[in-house]
Amino acid sequence: MSIVIYTYHDPYKIDQEPYWDEIKNCPYFCSAQTLVNGLRSHYKEKFDGGRVSTVKILTDSLYVDWASPAWIVKQHTDIDNIINSGFSTDLSESERINIGRAFLFNRDDVFASIRTMFELNVDPSAILKNKLTKEQRFILGIYQKILASEMKKDFYLARSLAEEEIDEGLRRAMTAIQEDYNFSDVNLDTIVIHGVHQFNPIMLRAIDELQKYKNVILLFNYQKQYKNVYQTWFDIYSAFDCKIIDCDRNEFLATDSSTVSYKGNVLADQLGKLVNGQRRAITVGDPYEIIEFDNMTEFAGYVADIFEEAERKDPQKPMHHMREQIYAANSSANDILKIYFPEQFGERQFLNYPIGHFFLAIANMWDPEKNEILISDINDVRECLGANILSEDVPGQLVSIFGKIQALFDGCVSIKQMRKRLKSLKKNMKYITDSLEQEYVSHISYYAVTRNEIEKLSSALEELEDIASHFYEDFENTTHNFREFYRKLKNYLQSNILGDHELSEEFADILRRVLSRLEEVESIDASASFECLKSTMSIYLLQESKPGRRANWIVRNFEQIDGDILRSGHEDPNIIYHFACLEDEDVGAVKKAEFPWPLNDEFFEVAQNPVDWKYQVYVKCCNEYKNFKRYALIYGLEFNRAKFKLSYVKRDGDREREPYYLLNILGIKKKKYSSDKVSKRLENTSHIEIENGATGSFDTYDYYRYRICKYRFLMESLVESNTVYKDNFLLLKYLEVMLENAIKEDMQGKPISEAILIDKLDEKYEELKRFFPFAQSVNRMDVINNIRNRLVNGKAKKFSVLSSEERRYMMIRELFIHKKLENSKNVGVDIMQDKFPNVSAEQIAEKLNQESLKGVDYMVNVDAWCQFCANRELCTAYYSKSRD
Repeated sequence: MSIVIYTYHDPYKIDQEPYWDEIKNCPYFCSAQTLVNGLRSHYKEKFDGGRVSTVKILTDSLYVDWASPAWIVKQHTDIDNIINSGFSTDLSESERINIGRAFLFNRDDVFASIRTMFELNVDPSAILKNKLTKEQRFILGIYQKILASEMKKDFYLARSLAEEEIDEGLRRAMTAIQEDYNFSDVNLDTIVIHGVHQFNPIMLRAIDELQKYKNVILLFNYQKQYKNVYQTWFDIYSAFDCKIIDCDRNEFLATDSSTVSYKGNVLADQLGKLVNGQRRAITVGDPYEIIEFDNMTEFAGYVADIFEEAERKDPQKPMHHMREQIYAANSSANDILKIYFPEQFGERQFLNYPIGHFFLAIANMWDPEKNEILISDINDVRECLGANILSEDVPGQLVSIFGKIQALFDGCVSIKQMRKRLKSLKKNMKYITDSLEQEYVSHISYYAVTRNEIEKLSSALEELEDIASHFYEDFENTTHNFREFYRKLKNYLQSNILGDHELSEEFADILRRVLSRLEEVESIDASASFECLKSTMSIYLLQESKPGRRANWIVRNFEQIDGDILRSGHEDPNIIYHFACLEDEDVGAVKKAEFPWPLNDEFFEVAQNPVDWKYQVYVKCCNEYKNFKRYALIYGLEFNRAKFKLSYVKRDGDREREPYYLLNILGIKKKKYSSDKVSKRLENTSHIEIENGATGSFDTYDYYRYRICKYRFLMESLVESNTVYKDNFLLLKYLEVMLENAIKEDMQGKPISEAILIDKLDEKYEELKRFFPFAQSVNRMDVINNIRNRLVNGKAKKFSVLSSEERRYMMIRELFIHKKLENSKNVGVDIMQDKFPNVSAEQIAEKLNQESLKGVDYMVNVDAWCQFCANRELCTAYYSKSRD
């Protein structure tokens, strides 16, 4: 048996190629699912059912164990143990330690590299070590260590498969998508692999095994009139060391000017000629137009509008109803679209649910050396509290309490410290009876909670610590610690979550599939580091795929053009095929497909001299990736049978980009995108009332809030009925105000003495510090120095006896931090000078009566005062303005 390579000239007429009879009734594997879909759409029953699927399904079916989560986890543990064992190398001790740390930090790349070496069956004795980098020598040492130990069985890939194993793999592949597919009439003597430009090592290994018993036919599209465009395919397929049979067929020509695709087909011809160096053969009439999007966010917004319109037409299959089918050389717009349309990108993964966040968060916090939770990011604690796992009266109770009290925990690095502060808070609340102290703490967020809420949160934190200890205590000292952990996790999910919580049917189904996944790995006889366990979480806490819930990318990449273009002639004639992100750096940049670190092309071509064609093809594929997107753009325009559109994104951060240089040579005309979307009229919300909000009676300070910012008035006067500082920056500013006001109160009428003042400041600071347990020594110095400078540097000999006006000033600072402020645009101008007038009760009532407030829009008023607003984190307008 053998490998044969055929080309085809017209993807719409493969069934007219002279070799059609050879391929029409055999297992047929495509580069991607989109090519499978396109062939089925165009050729109908000629590409039926399970006979046609992807190369990925083929390799997973031939090498079942290699693709299984149990093997993958076991391989991770083997690699981790070797690195941590301090195995001997020819590197110095410091080099070995530093490179080992780098390898542990880049576990996934190292794992991919080791698997690549096994898939290619690398022979260590054939490698010239003096040609390797230090990192490559290190990974070669890991590879040799595996080969020379019992771990070799965990990386076992059969050097040869029996014909019966291959036939079984083929049958498994044909029933992977269609379980009831009847393959009895399928010719298993021939295998077709269609349209693969980037062969990975496991594909090449599979092809090598298949060709021992089967006729393997490789297919790719070729247009000889665009030889330089298609040379990338010839370079790759020539490395198979077998003949490429190009049946002489008619060249593609754009001749029918009546078709909607004609102008795009002509553009493909002109681009092909440019690449061939035939510039004189090009005649450009009206310039082509390319839409200019300012940034990726603007482009994603444009796509979102198209998708939403399609979703209104058919919520079940919106992609089929998009008036533009979008293919981008850089598909990162999907990262933005995924936030707004998560259901479009496949089934939500277990780790993306709150319970998944819970397990990720406790793993992030656990310190295996100290056997306790170590907090480096307080948001991990928030994730755990919001997962609906810890005991609470109603869902969301714990995270709500935490939101009010979070500032208290600044600087805490353990659950014990957090609970100690809660205990002190509860004690302080018990003994605050003085009216002045009650006024002080009324502006501190964590004094707005009840003692019952403090107890509830403290109990939850204790429960969190118990759960973390249950899973991870003494993990690294436990024999077969992975198996023991999986057993605990499986039991917990079954009894405490699946059996004890009210779950939606959808999530319960996901959880059952996660448990099924855990059954595959729970028998693993392995021990490794805690960090290895964390890094493999996304492998074992992943539900098995559910048929029909695969991702449908809204913006497709260029690898999906070849299949989808086959549907262009069968769709609505008004459909537009939009080729996007056509910047020079995304289409024409000289990039290679990256080898997994620390491997590179020199590892294969300089340090080795392999004669095995699998090496040659793999390296050639990686080196030729830089030419693929150019080919895909020209192929898409060439065989598109619908309308077309071009666009690019001008800015990437601060950098400005230009359209692809070949388009610029053709004199492309830029058209700046301008949205014609009309803003929707805001819904009337006047009927909404604020439960338990302030009503009817307002004081002078409410009036001041109203003058400064209507939104601030809404939040502090109507919603919260007070100014409550919630973050540490403002709480420290408030501590400074409290301390200064207390000094003015105590020292009024007394002589100003810096020594006495410092003693008094130290004394009062100690009294007030109990309300601010997070304050550090450096905060103390700043606060005391700021106050000392303000009170001592004047000409007065005595502290003034406080007048009603001075007390009003003190209260203004308590609620607004500053009575005077400047902004950067108007240095020397007090922007607060007209915000705090003396007003009568009648003036307040006239401005803030119920009828007047009905017509207020409560819009934000952004200025320097925003940075001292108690609700700045909710509003965020100041941050937005700062970036403008």
